[in-house]
Amino acid sequence: MSGFFWNIRGFNKFNKQQVVKNWIDKYGIEFGALLETRVKAGKSDRIVTSLFKNWSMVSNYEFHRLGRIWVIWSTKVKLRVVFKSAQMITCAIELEDGEDFFCSFIYASNFEEERRELWRDITQGQNSASLRGKPWLCCGDFNEILDIKEHSNFSISPTVTPGMRDFQAVVRCCSFTDLAHHGPQFTWTNKRDNDIICKKLDRMLVNDKWMQQKQHSYCVFDSGGCSDHLRGKLILQGQILKPRGPFKFTNVIAAMPEFKHQMETFWTQSEPLFHSTTALFRLSKKLKQLKPILRKLSRNKLHDISRRAAEAYENLCTCQINSLTNVDAQAAHAESMAYDRWEKISAIEENS
Repeated sequence: MSGFFWNIRGFNKFNKQQVVKNWIDKYGIEFGALLETRVKAGKSDRIVTSLFKNWSMVSNYEFHRLGRIWVIWSTKVKLRVVFKSAQMITCAIELEDGEDFFCSFIYASNFEEERRELWRDITQGQNSASLRGKPWLCCGDFNEILDIKEHSNFSISPTVTPGMRDFQAVVRCCSFTDLAHHGPQFTWTNKRDNDIICKKLDRMLVNDKWMQQKQHSYCVFDSGGCSDHLRGKLILQGQILKPRGPFKFTNVIAAMPEFKHQMETFWTQSEPLFHSTTALFRLSKKLKQLKPILRKLSRNKLHDISRRAAEAYENLCTCQINSLTNVDAQAAHAESMAYDRWEKISAIEENS
């Protein structure tokens, strides 16, 4: 099943309406959000009814006269609104196969001060009882970049703005990560022939619980042609049989010779850190990139450690009997080696 969001930059024209309808029909999309529709409240129900048969809609006209956010969904989806504001609609979503999660559809203000209200709302959502411990997706047009490289002119003017720092603080607070995605680096352009600017303003951010339970999901950013923003499509594939558990750093792997080598290799080959106002944000991103490396090391060295410890103990007992039955140097050496192996594995088991 698929979801979507798209800053359509006006939804009054028939040709734009058909582009959206055909795209949703082609890919079997069942829920999503249209942003910046610029449609008056009196016309919204008629447009949705004519384009999306038997679909439902909620909007935030009570916060803005031109309905900044439309959330629409088919009969295959159960959707309940848990929060609304001028810049966000948060929903509890349950799919036909029973998969459920929370989704916040975002259309952030162009003004930095107003975006701070959105950042506060997202942070409060993170701390709310209803969202705590649940998979959560925040998607839409954030009207802000997270990293200087998400601006096409970053090499000319590598400036970290106060607005970027505010956004970075929210991402750290909520432990958000960009959902795996396909598509161009930038999602918006000013469409000027001269002084062209491109930015990554649109994204899908997910929390740790989402990454644990829905590691099979990803998003695709592609061109719809009729807006200056790319559209984002969420792909939710079949349920995985065994969700990945939360990341756990096991102290014992730090004593392994492979650990230091792998850490040095990663640190020297990845993007270097430097003193700046975004240093903490860059460090957190770098540490997150370490997780797969540490998981693989733990899996290779600690997989089924209890069984391996039991087997090492049984082998030790066999070697001891053999050394007492066949009194020779070879048998004694085999017992010594078996003892060292058992002691090493049992120590790893104890500390894992």
